[in-house]
Formats: sequence, C-alpha cells, structure tokens
Amino acid sequence: MEEKRKHLRVKKRIKSEVHSDQGLTLSATFDLSNGGLFITTPEPMGEGSHVELALHVPGEEPVSLKGVIRWKREQESEDSKAGMGIEFVDAPEKALKAFKKHLG
Repeated sequence: MEEKRKHLRVKKRIKSEVHSDQGLTLSATFDLSNGGLFITTPEPMGEGSHVELALHVPGEEPVSLKGVIRWKREQESEDSKAGMGIEFVDAPEKALKAFKKHLG
C-alpha cells in the first residue's frame, strides 16, 4: 500500500482537547507530525468536522491550532486504537514551533 502522508509521523503522547460543534473530547495524541495528528478517543467526531485543538506540550503553554477531521476509526483492535486523524488548517508557524522539538 502506498504511503499518502506528506509528513513524517512520530509516536508521541501529548494531552489534548478537541473542541467542535459536536462537543469536547479530552484525550491524548497517539502520533503527530507537522501536518496533523491522531487522537485516541472511543467516540471520534465526524469526518469533515472543523475543530479547535489545545495541545498541552510539557513545559510549554497550551498550543492552540485549528484542524479538520480527515478520517476516523470507531473500532479498536490489538493493533489499532479508536480515534480520529486531524489535519492542521492554517497552522501558524509560531504555534507549530512549540511542539516541533518534541517530534525528534
């Protein structure tokens, strides 16, 4: 299967809040990149939903970003958790810098 991602993904747990018209999800990132992240949650939001993220990077002020849900996984298995893939939208470089150092 061909890899479609533009950015390298790094497995990293960071506390997160996802706010949308559908409600609030408190969770943690499972992996992240410069272009987006995967949030684990038993109740993922609908694809195409626009969200506001607050990422609680250790040692930093919470990072605020906007994103859109690109895909979701509702069923868990031994190899994969339920959750949603979020692509950053109009992410300011200043906000991205706060957690870029955690990608390495």
